Amino acid sequence: MSFQLNKLLTILFVILCTTSFSQNKDTINTIDASGKKQGVWKKYHPNGIVRYEGQFKNDKPTGTFKHYDDKGKLSMKVHHFPNTSYANMYYQTGELKATGKYENQQKDSIWTYYHLNGHPISEEFYLSGKREGTWKVFYENGKIAEEKNYTNNLENGDWIEYYESGKIKSKSTYDKGRMEGKRYFYYENGLTKILGNYSRDVRHGVWMYYNEDGTTKKKEEYNFGKRIDENKDDFMIIDDTLNREKKDILDFEDLFPQKQLNKNE
Repeated sequence: MSFQLNKLLTILFVILCTTSFSQNKDTINTIDASGKKQGVWKKYHPNGIVRYEGQFKNDKPTGTFKHYDDKGKLSMKVHHFPNTSYANMYYQTGELKATGKYENQQKDSIWTYYHLNGHPISEEFYLSGKREGTWKVFYENGKIAEEKNYTNNLENGDWIEYYESGKIKSKSTYDKGRMEGKRYFYYENGLTKILGNYSRDVRHGVWMYYNEDGTTKKKEEYNFGKRIDENKDDFMIIDDTLNREKKDILDFEDLFPQKQLNKNE
């Protein structure tokens, strides 16, 4: 009698577990009759590690989504509210890497990126996904390294770079996305290193180069980007050859899975 009872209980346990697993499987990654994602969704990396988990309502993420790298480390946590989402991204060691807000799935307001030591790498400002206001870049010790201004997603106004000591390294001006006017480079002692002019976003006119003691090093002349002086075949690498356009440090491409994933992914 005891043996039969134990056997019966074992069978019932297996049935309950199977039913529970089947019900759980049926209640995740659900797409309704109109093709919209609903309820709990969980997706995996090719190695079987969870890639993200969260909930959808009528094809829109709601509540907290957690994103993981292929080693299972939390890489991003996003808190979704109607029309607004708050994102935190993390280094593999767990420290905060970036934080910011989305409005209607567009970057909005201040976005801040961090070094591992907790000091900010940069601060960016957006209005409905467009770059706006003063953007800042920082040295690892927290001191300001660069300030650049934007209007309606275009560089506009002053762009200033700093030495770690706080002294100005270079400065120039943008007008609706194009560099215009004087371009200054300075030695850390404050003396001018290079002085030239931009017109229509290219070098134009006389460019002067100076030694650190203030004496003249060389002179160049340009006509709308083309070198025209008698020494035009010489070659000198200067700071101005660096890329002037700063890219976003982070692109939260997987922030809104319903935009990134196929219905069955």
